[in-house]
Amino acid sequence: MVFPIDFNLHENRLTKDSLEGIEFQFERLGLDSSDTNVFLKKFIRISKSPTLPSDDYEIVYLAAKIAYMLSDYAYFESEDFKEKEMGNDGARIWQALAKAAQGDLGESIKMLEDIKKITENSGDIIQYVETLGILGQIYLVRGSKERPNLIKVMESIEKFEEKYKHSLPDFNHIFMPAYLIKERFLAFQLSPKELVEKILSIYKIAEEIGDSYWMTQLQLDLAMAYLRFSDVKNTNSFLEMVFETLKEKRFLALEAKAIRIQGELFEKQNKPDLAEKNFLTAKTAYTKLKDQIGISTCVSRLANLAFNQNQQDKAEQYFTESYTISEKTDDFYGVVVSLNALAQFSSLKGQYAESLATYKRALEIAIDNTFELLLPSIYSGLAFVNFISGDFWSAVENRSKAVIYKEKMNASEEELLLEHMKLGQLNAIVGNLDAAFEEFEQALNFCMKLGKKDNLYFDILNWLFEISTALGKLSLAETYVSRADLFASIHNSADENVQALISRIRFLIQKREITKADSYLETVFEKAQEFPSALTMALAIVEKTNVLLLQYQENGDASIFEEAVGKMEDMVFISLDLEFLPLTMYAKRALAKALAYDNKYKDGIEEIDEACELADELGMEKFAETMKKDQEDLEKVLKKIDSMSEKELEEKRQSYLTDIFAILTQTFWLVSASEHQQI
Repeated sequence: MVFPIDFNLHENRLTKDSLEGIEFQFERLGLDSSDTNVFLKKFIRISKSPTLPSDDYEIVYLAAKIAYMLSDYAYFESEDFKEKEMGNDGARIWQALAKAAQGDLGESIKMLEDIKKITENSGDIIQYVETLGILGQIYLVRGSKERPNLIKVMESIEKFEEKYKHSLPDFNHIFMPAYLIKERFLAFQLSPKELVEKILSIYKIAEEIGDSYWMTQLQLDLAMAYLRFSDVKNTNSFLEMVFETLKEKRFLALEAKAIRIQGELFEKQNKPDLAEKNFLTAKTAYTKLKDQIGISTCVSRLANLAFNQNQQDKAEQYFTESYTISEKTDDFYGVVVSLNALAQFSSLKGQYAESLATYKRALEIAIDNTFELLLPSIYSGLAFVNFISGDFWSAVENRSKAVIYKEKMNASEEELLLEHMKLGQLNAIVGNLDAAFEEFEQALNFCMKLGKKDNLYFDILNWLFEISTALGKLSLAETYVSRADLFASIHNSADENVQALISRIRFLIQKREITKADSYLETVFEKAQEFPSALTMALAIVEKTNVLLLQYQENGDASIFEEAVGKMEDMVFISLDLEFLPLTMYAKRALAKALAYDNKYKDGIEEIDEACELADELGMEKFAETMKKDQEDLEKVLKKIDSMSEKELEEKRQSYLTDIFAILTQTFWLVSASEHQQI
């Protein structure tokens, strides 16, 4: 054997004169041509020797393949290659892949489609399957634009496998490029554990063959797959194998990828400085190679890292750069990742309409390309923007989809706990109380399974108390509030005890034990002063407003009603301090109806006007729609108030009071939910 096992397929295709000439050149240099490392370092130079047959097609074909593996893209621009490439379709396959790596995907696809037709007719099986595998990789990167063509390529690969798997000698070696695209095609559709099993089966084949280039490719894919479900040990193990290989074999593009993956591992281990160093090193390597997709991926990782370090401006700058590169190169995966992040930045700035539009664009591209791995994050982002914009029904729908895809992707039980909790909160806000109860029960089951007796466990108990109370299941509510009280006592946290007291107040209000509820509220306000929490204070104010209105209903004391109006004004102020605009909207709605109840229609309309203006400015369409309906109602009553009978006016006033109680219930759940919807 003259060649290393990695390239024995080509050795069998060379003429005797070429093989002897190559062997002579290696011996002349005192080198072992069967050593893979030696062969990779010297073959391109030896292939240019004037002593070799100038017309041997296979020599140029193999030289082009090795040039691509070594990321020696300059080889394809050399005069020597240009003289020999005409008619050498094998060499042009790898030239096309080099063009794709540098961002020229359109020209690359054109070349490969032409070669595919030629090899189909010529019957050159090795070139045909290489073309299919490489063409599939480029179509996959290009995304939805080439989806129909990708499907055709995958069908051709399946037909080839069915026809030759059990009859063609060296099938597995010949089929390696196709194995790789088959695995990557499935990567966006499989859970991390399923993907690992798939890659491992192909990796074992590559090990049996002994082809170091394909083994290294698969080791990197395995490292990425293990990283997806935080298996640090196996991620490290495969990265170590790759770096050991790269000490001798200069697969520069694979080295850059390995450095980037190691950066992602450092990021996962909360080592941001090391992660950033790796991402910047990988970016520099990709820049030297003019590998646009590689650069984009590194920039995207740097953006994520900056975002997680609360370096918002830096993160947005990186994501914008990544988006520009990804769009230019038709890297749709990179486009979706960047759009998802840019949508999040828009929401953080309060640009909700822009954020929603960007998320929707990301979602459309992700669905078109079956990027299922990215869907949970997009649906979660959409749900948050829906929530903050007041479109709670859409928030329920999108959060439900986030849960479905996280379950499909085998998300951790702790992550699923949070998702069920968030979905339960949203269902409660829209009035789907049975569905809300079921979601919180699932969240509680995860707590028990994980042995969690922390603040989340406490919050879930309080929500179950709230919902079971609203459903009229008072005995069940008592069990939940008792467990919450016990937790707060054991942990001896003043803030948690305040939360437990608020839950107890809710329960007392349901039973119309108003005096006792009011006495508990005094304790809550005292404790809240000692351990200030804006969210806790907001909840206490909502409950104080409830108590005051109930007291007013009992005795009709106008001063009590005025005090309740004052608390609603406090809600507006605290919402602005919290920068929690949904609370502002709810507080202003309640306040406007209270002012209308007090026959101060113009003041109520003014509150609505301010809220509508704010909602329109921030793109909070659903809030704006609701507010405008309230505005129209108040203006209509004001216009005809002089012609209305006392009975009609009183009925209208009572309807406002009923509305206020309903808004206060929604407000309480809204504030309680706000802490976790943003996680």
